[in-house]
Amino acid sequence: MIRRKFQTLVLVLVMGLGCASAGFSGVAAVQKSSKNAADTQLKNGQSIGDVSMPAGAEVDTKDSLILGNGANAFGKILAKVKADQMKVADYFKDHMPQEGWGLISEMQDDDILLTFQKPTRVATIRIERGSKVKLTIMVSPRN
Repeated sequence: MIRRKFQTLVLVLVMGLGCASAGFSGVAAVQKSSKNAADTQLKNGQSIGDVSMPAGAEVDTKDSLILGNGANAFGKILAKVKADQMKVADYFKDHMPQEGWGLISEMQDDDILLTFQKPTRVATIRIERGSKVKLTIMVSPRN
């Protein structure tokens, strides 16, 4: 188990360094399930800055910190949503590009980790399993 996590971490670091050094803006994609598209879609809910949330997402306003708004927003959003983990991942992969975000990395283990970029910011979304899926969305300025 520890060896697998270490190998996954090394793979992510190597891919990230390789992508950064080559100026790569493509997608490290993991194969999607063969489910019907209608079965994997969640409806839109509220938007926080330029990150739209799935319908029914409950944002933890006490522990979330959002500075700025729209194209200048950054910070940390904590939320929970009662939905399948894969449906939530598919929601972000479908909706973030509509807001101008490009998917640059995807990793799946127990949790799903998605990384998106814009010219001036990076967004990392961690999707944890549970009866209510836990979301941690980190948006930070790019150097």
